[in-house]
Amino acid sequence: MTFSEPREAVGPGWYEKAAPLRAKEKKSLPGSDWRFTTFLAEGLSPGKILDVGCGDGGFLELAQSAGWTGVGFDYETRMIALGKARGVEVHAEEFTVFCRSRAAGEFDAVTLFDVLEHTPEPLELLGLVTPLLKKGGHVALTLPNALRPIPFVREEHDYPPHHFTRWTPEAMKGFLERNGFVVVHQDAGCLKISYLSDHVYFYALMPFLLSVAKRALFGKTDESRTVSELYASTGGGGALSDKSRRQALVDAAKLGLRLFTWPAALLMWLWYRATRPLPGDSLYTLARREHGPNAPFRK
Repeated sequence: MTFSEPREAVGPGWYEKAAPLRAKEKKSLPGSDWRFTTFLAEGLSPGKILDVGCGDGGFLELAQSAGWTGVGFDYETRMIALGKARGVEVHAEEFTVFCRSRAAGEFDAVTLFDVLEHTPEPLELLGLVTPLLKKGGHVALTLPNALRPIPFVREEHDYPPHHFTRWTPEAMKGFLERNGFVVVHQDAGCLKISYLSDHVYFYALMPFLLSVAKRALFGKTDESRTVSELYASTGGGGALSDKSRRQALVDAAKLGLRLFTWPAALLMWLWYRATRPLPGDSLYTLARREHGPNAPFRK
């Protein structure tokens, strides 16, 4: 396990600026999400489930269709609105307050899909959700697999303030077992060709394309500055001064270069699948709580 320093949490306002919702953005269906389908295929008896970081409520809607009674938590109000529009029970408030307002042992399962790596103190987060589980209840976690292929450079979002920790399967297993859980299933076998294709595009092709674009638009310039920063400092005009148009151009370039990125990604996919036992970009862990809801949490 790797910690980043400093570890200072960012609020929902930061995420709203970093990842604005786009009205025309195509979203994948919850039923096609490997994280969700892996959990629902575990064969657990449906009961009451808490989804921490529930986002737009897609997983809760899917879980309810499978017989679960769902409750969601997310601190982004824009996501809560989307969840309520789906007809699921979702809450947005300070997480400690939310956890203390719930009954001990209230839930049969707690899910944290791509949540733990975003918190500066993972032990504190686990300590908050553990008392909410019944004895024998399950926690399911997903996060980036620290052993995944990184053919070029590590993704920008795998650093603070996006991600504060990195986890191998062994580190996650030890973390849970030291704190009253028994790991019953781990999986990091799902390696998507699209994951590798994105790496080829964003970390091999895009740096070159951006350098060419900066020189064409601004002449000789500081390569460390983004196009947006250069437009802001120079007051440049033109069609590409509009950020949405630049994003549309980037999306079009990605689509146009797919004929190149996908064959390269396929070759890498075949290599990693043949040479790594757990090559997947995402690590899934399911663990069962061995202590009752009022048992002290071991640090």
